[in-house]
Amino acid sequence: MANIMLFKEGDVLIGQGDEEAIAYLIQSGWVEVRRRQQDGRVHTFTLQAGEVVGELGLAGLAHQRTATVTALTDGEVEVIDRGALIRLVNGPASRLTPLLAALFSRLKLALDEDASDSLEDTFISYAKLEGTNTAAQQALCNRPRMIYHLPWVFGAHHPPQSVTDLFTDKKPANVKLAGCSRLLREEHIFIENAPTGGLQLRVAQHGDFCLLNDERVGHGKNAMAIPLSKGIHSLKFGDRSNPFEFSLDVLCQ
Repeated sequence: MANIMLFKEGDVLIGQGDEEAIAYLIQSGWVEVRRRQQDGRVHTFTLQAGEVVGELGLAGLAHQRTATVTALTDGEVEVIDRGALIRLVNGPASRLTPLLAALFSRLKLALDEDASDSLEDTFISYAKLEGTNTAAQQALCNRPRMIYHLPWVFGAHHPPQSVTDLFTDKKPANVKLAGCSRLLREEHIFIENAPTGGLQLRVAQHGDFCLLNDERVGHGKNAMAIPLSKGIHSLKFGDRSNPFEFSLDVLCQ
């Protein structure tokens, strides 16, 4: 039987420097992972349902916690200790997949951080993204998100179903839309550089439901890519009866 632990907004699940060998599989809610490096720089990112924290300690790859994990919302986690890990290894592969996926994602994150360290002072804030309805706000954990690299991808989040899924070259979407309609793809809408300069919004497939400033994009004779002028735009896409709705503030031309 799964060992479930409830948490409240503001709870600290893991403290950087602690000595512990337990991982947590997030069942619901959001957490923030905050890692302070020796040079004083701080790296933060958020995790949601279906993802794992604390896997390095569980696997014995770190003797002390490498980051602090704080709950951003109420939620619950499944506690995975060494005994549970052994049972996962000896059980069906699908139960082990989330843990393996977390290890792969941490390795990719570490590589991305190493590559970006020399570029830290050159980051550009291209746009600011905010959710304007419940579905979109939940996708952003109820906080604005800065778009600091291109392309920026909105896409459906489907947890890996097998170990084979871990070896795909696809990068996860920047805005992962969990629990959404199967009509949404893993790479659904892009914000990217326009060929003539500036930014543009592009839908992945002609006919997908997408409204930019209440005008249909990629439908009928309309183009699949629309220039984004400087200023605030409204963006709606997904299920027509209950779409994701965002405010997109383009900061540079």
